[in-house]
Amino acid sequence: MKQIVWSLPLVFLFACGSGDTDGDDATSGQGGGSSMSTASSTAASSSSGGSGLTEAQRLDVWCEKTLLAMCPNWFTSKAQCVDIMSKTQTSHCEERWVAETDCIGQTQASDWGCNFGGEPEIVGTTCHDQYGFGSYCRVAVANPDCYGAACMYDSDCASDAHCNDATGHCVKLSAQCGGLPCKYTTDCTTDFTCNDALGQCVKL
Repeated sequence: MKQIVWSLPLVFLFACGSGDTDGDDATSGQGGGSSMSTASSTAASSSSGGSGLTEAQRLDVWCEKTLLAMCPNWFTSKAQCVDIMSKTQTSHCEERWVAETDCIGQTQASDWGCNFGGEPEIVGTTCHDQYGFGSYCRVAVANPDCYGAACMYDSDCASDAHCNDATGHCVKLSAQCGGLPCKYTTDCTTDFTCNDALGQCVKL
């Protein structure tokens, strides 16, 4: 997926399936968490720009299209996908999420395949520059290890974390945070670097 990562951390998503998210204003991080509002509360009324689809429609598009390849290590149903991914809504990733869902909504079954890890990937160049960047960003911001307590300086974070200048929240050095917004490589976790063109953390 364009060097951004490896695999969507479904184990994390399943574990956090009951959590809420809002990438914008974490009220501090009891336990490194953030206060987040679920997509379900805004999906019916909010338009995400681009083609004018609502958040609920974008979730439907993303979940339907990524299931076409029927890869074994993915969501088991569209309903499960929508339920879990709805908990990852965040304004930090909105522009890329809109571009991603607008693009993959136009894909066909022949545009998809399964990667070596059994997860869906784009075959060829269709949406190759859009697929993954919004969704991975959402997943990273929904992870309290990647988006913890609000901060201005590294000293605001625990000893095993630092302050991400792009998000204003603490990130654990040992976490897997591919797609996390960044300004500098120091905003990313170990084994990741900040891609300046993308403004996101990618694997070294």
